[in-house]
Amino acid sequence: MAIAKKKTTPAAAKKNKVANTAVNASKPVVTKTTVAKPLPTASALPSAAQKAVDKAVAAVTKAEDALAKANAKKAQVANKAKTSKTATTKNQLVTARAAVAKARAGLVAVKKTASGAKFNLKVIATEAAIRNKAAKADAAVIELAASLEAKRKADLAKAIAAFESKWSAARARQDARKVKLAEKKALAKTAAVAKKAKAKVSALKKAKAEKIAVKKPATATAKV
Repeated sequence: MAIAKKKTTPAAAKKNKVANTAVNASKPVVTKTTVAKPLPTASALPSAAQKAVDKAVAAVTKAEDALAKANAKKAQVANKAKTSKTATTKNQLVTARAAVAKARAGLVAVKKTASGAKFNLKVIATEAAIRNKAAKADAAVIELAASLEAKRKADLAKAIAAFESKWSAARARQDARKVKLAEKKALAKTAAVAKKAKAKVSALKKAKAEKIAVKKPATATAKV
């Protein structure tokens, strides 16, 4: 037995369309701007995100215009329905109301998209600012390291020069004391040698004198 299909009137179809539109509008809208995707270069991030925001804002403006037109059309048909009670007028009013609901749902969707795009841009701008601060901090650290290295080398050169001067002066004093001590020892040794030489000369002279004295009596005896 064949089951008879239930006929749907145009008015009922419009009501179902409006209901479906309202249900779809209540569902969360997933936009491309809220999905994390790897972008080609870091420099292209702000530009791409800004373009997404501009596109979403333009879509919001367009949707607002569409809603305004739909509301105007609905108001026009509603005024007509006050004087005309025909089925055509009623269907036109249902259609106008459905158009308003659709335009309103579209506006909600693009507003969500715009909100997501703006949030994405804000996140990217914040990350870029953090990267810039980190880069500046790294540059400051590198600059400080270079400055400290240069200062270290300069201070080391000064310290070496100061140590060399101090060490040379101390060593010169030590050498002077050694030279003076050696000179004193040399003088003492020379004096001792001179004393010994003098004593030896005196002894030789005395011995010679005594030898001469011994020879003279012997010569005198021989002459007698």
